[in-house]
Amino acid sequence: MGVPFFFILGRPRSGTTLLKTLFDAHPNVKIPPELPIFLPLYQKFKHVKKWDKTQILSFVDHVFQPNVFNNRRLENLKIDRETFTADLLELENNCTIQDLLIKLNEHSFSVFPKQEIKLVGDKNPVYSIYMKRLINIFPKAWFICIIRDYRDNYVSMKNLLDVKLEAPVLTLQIARWVYVTKLFLACQNRFPERFFVIRYEDLVMKPEESFRELCAFLSIPYAPEVFDFHKKKDELLKTFPNPMIGKIHKSLMDPVNTGRMDLWKSQMTDLEVKIADQIAGKTADKMGYCRKTTKFDMSIYIKSLPMSAYGKLLFILMRWGSMLPYKTSRYIALSLPRLVKIYSRFSEKSQARSQEK
Repeated sequence: MGVPFFFILGRPRSGTTLLKTLFDAHPNVKIPPELPIFLPLYQKFKHVKKWDKTQILSFVDHVFQPNVFNNRRLENLKIDRETFTADLLELENNCTIQDLLIKLNEHSFSVFPKQEIKLVGDKNPVYSIYMKRLINIFPKAWFICIIRDYRDNYVSMKNLLDVKLEAPVLTLQIARWVYVTKLFLACQNRFPERFFVIRYEDLVMKPEESFRELCAFLSIPYAPEVFDFHKKKDELLKTFPNPMIGKIHKSLMDPVNTGRMDLWKSQMTDLEVKIADQIAGKTADKMGYCRKTTKFDMSIYIKSLPMSAYGKLLFILMRWGSMLPYKTSRYIALSLPRLVKIYSRFSEKSQARSQEK
């Protein structure tokens, strides 16, 4: 039922927003701003067997209930509630929770002109660690997974320290890069017809060729006009007057370019590069990233082990947490800001210590 669906996944600061912007500029695609609410909504309504009018209205009421999704704002999607409700009621007694979730994204607002919508998407980097669950929930969905040089990914994260996306601890960030990259490659190997893994560097060096391949993978026509997305910069800023957009995605308002490649060569010390190269290891080689150092150093291994283990454990706990009863998982999610503050203090102290060295 409905139009085909796909996910854009990747580590934060890896190019997911660039991909999202290109697809948002496509006349046949709808893909909303980042808003990771699919899993909590699925968890709450997954047991509904028959979507009658009462259940559909309950779903709508919950979606539009204030403050239910932490600091994420449904207002960013700019959905017309009346039109959205009427569209869902057309599906009465003949839909699933998956259909309603896809409709939610389909009704999101876009500054780009649209024709017939042939594809609906979702872009949320945090979903990368829930990929296996998403495969089961959306058995017909496609997945585009973007990977960026682990060193540039770290530098980009570190340069946004004040935004507090994640703690820019080198060993932790590279370990997370390895974890997610291995997950992408494993899923691509298992479901080659549903997964497309692309490197950020290939996308910006060969944008037309890369996007043409992505369109073919998703069975939609290639639209060269997507590369004019930057012409909507003023309208985009006016529609979404959030200072964080300009801060986090400033460079993405420019035409596709290679200016964000190889930042690590001037912004990382030799020791940092050595540490990153060792942790990334053969995963970096497999993705075609040239390591300056391939010789194993036991002291680096010992020092990086705690953060590597912590990063993996945290991802495992987050996956388990997404499967908890809805009220429990929402309570944990709404408590996260307090944990983030503790996490941020730790990262700032860690960063200060590394700078002193």
